[in-house]
Amino acid sequence: MTIELGNRLADLRKEHGYSQEELADKLGVSRQAISKWERGEASPDTDNLIELSKIYGVSLDELIGLEKTSSSKEKVNSKINVNINADLNHTIGKDDDDDDDSTIKISKDGIVISDGKDTLHINKGVTINGTKYQRDKRKEKIIGVSSIFTVFGSVIAYILLGSIAGLWAQAWVLFMLIPIIPSLVEAILSKNANHFAYPVFIAFVYLLLCVWILNFSLWHPLWVIFLTIPVYYGIIKLFDYNNN
Repeated sequence: MTIELGNRLADLRKEHGYSQEELADKLGVSRQAISKWERGEASPDTDNLIELSKIYGVSLDELIGLEKTSSSKEKVNSKINVNINADLNHTIGKDDDDDDDSTIKISKDGIVISDGKDTLHINKGVTINGTKYQRDKRKEKIIGVSSIFTVFGSVIAYILLGSIAGLWAQAWVLFMLIPIIPSLVEAILSKNANHFAYPVFIAFVYLLLCVWILNFSLWHPLWVIFLTIPVYYGIIKLFDYNNN
């Protein structure tokens, strides 16, 4: 907390005619906490900042100095500076008079945020209560490789079927495999059926049946297979709901 903010809190309190004891009673904190805020030795937490803005009739931006207040016309710095020592190790928390154990620790190992019960660690990925969540580079590599092979495979198959068998009019359907196969791989690796491009798959099946197997016939009533799309996603939502 900067001394400028502490002076601003002291000026606002005096302008509204409150003593430190009276303001402390309104906020439910000790007089010592008010004194520390005004001397710049500690910072009010978010809830107390909101209550102070209500008591003084100013916005939070005005209270912390992001905007000009009616009592002060000078420009203030819009940044709240956090001083980190040479070891890049600093803990930001409430003063000793608060019951909340929330802390933010900045160090070489990343950022650790704790409310006394749950802990969030941000470094190369995110760790929540000891469980690490980060990008699965192996999975991304497999999906990328499957995409490349699908593209080249579709192009080669199209050229071969067109040039050898003369199936230029039919073989283009194979290009629909480009989004289908990588999405299937991703769905399997992530164990999430939502990642599968099911609508594209149904369009591929529809065209494959009509163009290849049925020789451009029976476009109707085969269109009914598109009605399986909402059924597919409805089943996924049902399973997700039951799992939760």
